Amino acid sequence: MKYKRILIVADDSPSSLKAARYGYDLAKQLHAKVALLGVLDRTMAEGNVDAGIFPEQALHDLRKNMKKFLQGVEKDYADDVDTEIFTPEGDVKEVCLQMAKEWDAQLIVAGTHGRKGLNRLLMGSMAEGILRDSEVPVFIVPMDKK
Repeated sequence: MKYKRILIVADDSPSSLKAARYGYDLAKQLHAKVALLGVLDRTMAEGNVDAGIFPEQALHDLRKNMKKFLQGVEKDYADDVDTEIFTPEGDVKEVCLQMAKEWDAQLIVAGTHGRKGLNRLLMGSMAEGILRDSEVPVFIVPMDKK
C-alpha cells in the first residue's frame, strides 16, 4: 500500500512534537500529504465571566492558539510537505478516528504521553484507544525515556 495521506495528531506535549517530527519525516520520504490535527477540549475553555471572558470567547482563543501552534509545527517540520490544518473540538480519540475517515487518511501518527497507574486509569490512553479502534494503520511514537 502507498501511504499518500498521513494524519498527525498534535498537541503541545513533547511526545506529540516528537510524533509530528516523525510523521513529517515519513511524509517526506513517501511524498505524502499531511493533515495536522489539533483537537480542542471544550473543558479547557471555561472562561471567567467576572473578568468578562465568556466560554465562547475562551473557545475562540483556544482555537486561535491551537491554530498558531500547529502553524508553528508545520513551519518547523513540514519542509514543503503539503499540509492541511484542522482544529475541531471534542474527544481526541473520537475526533481523530472520524477525521481519518473524512479526510481519507491512510496512516495515523500519534505520540504517547507515557501515563501510568492511576493517571492512566483516570485519563485513559489516547494512543491506545486510537490504535485499538482505528480502521487504518497507526504509527505510535513513544515518548523519550528520561
